[in-house]
Amino acid sequence: MKMVKNIAIVACAASFMFANVSFHMGNNYSGLDADAPTVTTSYGASWSLNGTTSVGFDSQLGMLMTFAVPAGVSLRMGWDAGTTSIGLGFTWWSGGDGLNTSISTNYDMVGTGAASDGNLSMSVGFGF
Repeated sequence: MKMVKNIAIVACAASFMFANVSFHMGNNYSGLDADAPTVTTSYGASWSLNGTTSVGFDSQLGMLMTFAVPAGVSLRMGWDAGTTSIGLGFTWWSGGDGLNTSISTNYDMVGTGAASDGNLSMSVGFGF
């Protein structure tokens, strides 16, 4: 009976743990005022807490929280050990059954103390 109880607990926890998980990969363009902008690749994962809020990690921005705001736009706030960021994102296309895909554009202001820089990213996301 104890084994059945443990299996039930693990199955319940796994259903919450993997519900609304999404993964993304994107190209980041920073230093847009410079003669030669910097282009980097980022990747990450996020977990949807409810219909309007998600929490996750992005390799470029660190911990990332997103909140749905009017007109299909998302407010993005990120932070890691040395920087903080705030920005807006918009998903241009999403679809699929089972494995949902999306194409998004995001613009974040990334600050390190007194200096700040814009970060434009185009990302492709995959979610469950």
